[in-house]
Amino acid sequence: MKLRFLSLRWKLLSGFVGLVLVIVLSLLYSLGQLVELRIRDDINQNFTEAGRIFERIQDIRFRQLRQTAVLLADIPSLKAAISTSDTNTVNQKIREELRYLLDFDPLIPDSLIPESYFTNPDSAGLLLVSDNKGLPLGQLSSKKLPEFSIADRAGVREALNGEMPTQTYIWKENERYFNVISIPIWTGYNLIGSLTYGLPIRQLEAEQLSRDIGMDVIFYVDDKIVAETFGNISADDKNGLNKKFHDATYEVLTSYQASTSEILLNSENWLIYLAPMFHLNDEVQGIKGYYGVAKSLTNALIPLKNLQILIFGIGVFAIVASVLISIILTRRITRPIDQLVEGVQRVENQDFGQKVPVTTHDEIGKLTIAFNQLIEGLQERLLMLKFVSEATLDAIKKDLTRIQPGGERRDVTVFFSDIRGFTAWSEKHTPEQVIDMLNNLLSFQAEIVKEMGGDVDKFVGDELVAVFQGSKKDQLAVQAAIRIQQRLPGVLSDEEGNLAVGIGINSGEVVMGAMGSENRMDYTVLGSTVNLGARLCSAAKKHQILISNEVYLNLERKIPAKELDSIKVKGIENEIQIYEIVWKEKSKERVIKLGN
Repeated sequence: MKLRFLSLRWKLLSGFVGLVLVIVLSLLYSLGQLVELRIRDDINQNFTEAGRIFERIQDIRFRQLRQTAVLLADIPSLKAAISTSDTNTVNQKIREELRYLLDFDPLIPDSLIPESYFTNPDSAGLLLVSDNKGLPLGQLSSKKLPEFSIADRAGVREALNGEMPTQTYIWKENERYFNVISIPIWTGYNLIGSLTYGLPIRQLEAEQLSRDIGMDVIFYVDDKIVAETFGNISADDKNGLNKKFHDATYEVLTSYQASTSEILLNSENWLIYLAPMFHLNDEVQGIKGYYGVAKSLTNALIPLKNLQILIFGIGVFAIVASVLISIILTRRITRPIDQLVEGVQRVENQDFGQKVPVTTHDEIGKLTIAFNQLIEGLQERLLMLKFVSEATLDAIKKDLTRIQPGGERRDVTVFFSDIRGFTAWSEKHTPEQVIDMLNNLLSFQAEIVKEMGGDVDKFVGDELVAVFQGSKKDQLAVQAAIRIQQRLPGVLSDEEGNLAVGIGINSGEVVMGAMGSENRMDYTVLGSTVNLGARLCSAAKKHQILISNEVYLNLERKIPAKELDSIKVKGIENEIQIYEIVWKEKSKERVIKLGN
């Protein structure tokens, strides 16, 4: 439905409700965006803090590994065993004496480390000793000792060159990954070998770190996830997580900084922070490893969802309240307008008797007062129309701004009727009865004149003056006179039975226009034609219709008339030839029916 077909009340109501709805939705959206942005910022800050924690962990692990490795490499019995170049001697020294000196992980309390880590060398960290050429001499693991030089492995070449380590590296041994460092072993000024010591990258560490930082932890090593604390995730989710980490590692290597990404796991949105376990500014040796921190965005946004629900509830309440308030307001606003509309409709139905009540003091109230004043003016003018002829109204319609005094020549037929016996009858009756009778007879005649196309020019006492115009003006004027004579008996009461009407009709040129002054004018006809018509009416007796020679000629014998003796008329030098219309009297019953 187009807006212009809606009522003002519905327009106002829809406007108020629409405004509230826009405000509520805008508030809901804006607040939601702000809160979500704040939550994301908090998570990013947590990720940044977690990154600093991992950097400290890496530093702590490096220093612990270096300190432990230096202490081990400085044990005289180990140096003596290396000097023998006997693998059995070195293995025995490592497994029987050095294993219990190792601190398996500085981050994990001993109470959380299973006993098997202490008693089973395959469950402990990595410890590997080589000669000065890189050939393995002994290891903590019970696995077979490597047969080839390890000089090409990350960190070992630097150690064999007598350099101390500056960072940890990642090694893979027996399907396990270790953070390792390699240091040189000296006897005096002689380099006799290297010692590589490392701590495992394992699930236990990931779980401990997750408890410490309050977020999930992932170790991504050698292009795969080796430890994570998500719990039970599907194979598809794990594959998707692997792919996401693979893409993120490229971003880390190219941007030289940690990256944050979003992924869907277990039907939840997660934000994941990925940072390297190596120095980005250095050339990476060996296996690349990364640690990740994950936070469930879905769970983090639960307070936002609750807030949105609360805001939505408040919004619904606000909309309902706005609807109720809008209905009250629109009723208060539109009720005076509806009353004005009803007033206009009453005016359209010619009902000017009821004013519109003034219920407000605003612009609508002023409009109502002006409308009531307009009704009063229209009512006055409507009453004044009864005192104005149709010709006067036509002249006003032609020029609504101003009517100038003056007239123009017109060819018309003038019609005069006068009540015979009126003077005698009025002397015997009260003025009220005289007025009632006069109004009754003049109204009866005026209606017939109007039916036949004539215009009542004026009432002069008991006389009616009318004007007929047009090509059939004479026939119409005579027919009106005949109908008046025929119907009059049916209109008169028994008490008025002695009353009758005499009618005179003349045709010719007259002056028609506004006569009088600027402040008081009368729109009428003047001239000798009018005077002769009045004289013919005066000469007409009861029930008689007298017409002039001009009217008789214009009738063309279509209506029967008989010639009468010429008469002498005041104001006219020669005698005037006149005629009498011959009309048949109808039965009273018929006349009464026509009169009604």
